[in-house]
Order: sequence, then structure tokens, then C-alpha cells
Amino acid sequence: MEGVTRIGVSLEPELLEQFDKVISKKGYVSRSEAIRDLVRDSLAETEWKNDHEYVCGVIIMVYDHDTTGLSEKLTTIQHAALQAISTTIHIHLDHDRCMEIVAVEGELGQMKKLANEMGTLKGVLRCKLTMASQATGHVHYVGVRQ
Repeated sequence: MEGVTRIGVSLEPELLEQFDKVISKKGYVSRSEAIRDLVRDSLAETEWKNDHEYVCGVIIMVYDHDTTGLSEKLTTIQHAALQAISTTIHIHLDHDRCMEIVAVEGELGQMKKLANEMGTLKGVLRCKLTMASQATGHVHYVGVRQ
């Protein structure tokens, strides 16, 4: 394989067995590809420690839509952060719960603050900020958002 450096990794037999089960379930064709993904994720996580770093990602939230005033509070928070939000997807999970996926970009500190604001509201059952990739600059929107 050109452009690749080979390394050796030592693992306890039990750890290797667990690793093999997980990568098999995920569909990896080799241990090497799984390890490369783990290294990439680890490096990205390290970069995302700087609150002034420009990033993009998603906030995934599950909430009880019957909680009094919750929908209005979420809308108010999102409208106040309009410049950071690219789009939202609203999914009805069942009679009581909804999931919202909010695509965001901006300084990491601002994205954390936005996720915390929404995640701490009464009725929000789960809220997680996940960085999808490091953005290289502002996204240029076509249409209404310029």
C-alpha cells in the first residue's frame, strides 16, 4: 500500500476479541480501517477543545413535546442563534416524543452554549452536540439565507 506506514499494535486477547466483534457489526473490512477511523476521531476530538475554533456539526435532541412551553422556548433559542443554524429536521418519534436534528456551524464555544441552552430545558430527554467535521470557513447559502 503506497503512502501508508505500517505500525504494530499490542492488545490483550479479550480486548481484541471485543474490538473484532464491534468492527464486524459495523461492517469494517479490516482492523486497519477501523483503527484509522478511531485515530481520525481522536484527532478531531483534540482539535475541538479550542472554544474559538470554527466548526460544524449537529445537535441531536429528543424531547417530550407535551411539556408546557417547551416548543416555544426551543424556537426562541433557535431564532436567537439563527446565524449558527443551517437547518433543522423535526421527526415525530411517537405520540409523546419528537427528535430534532439541528445542523450548526460557528465557534465551538457558541455551539456548546447552544446545545446546553436547549439540553437543560425541562422536557428535553437527551441532547448531544456532535461535530461532523471542521469547517474551513463560512458556508455560502443559496436562496433566502445569504
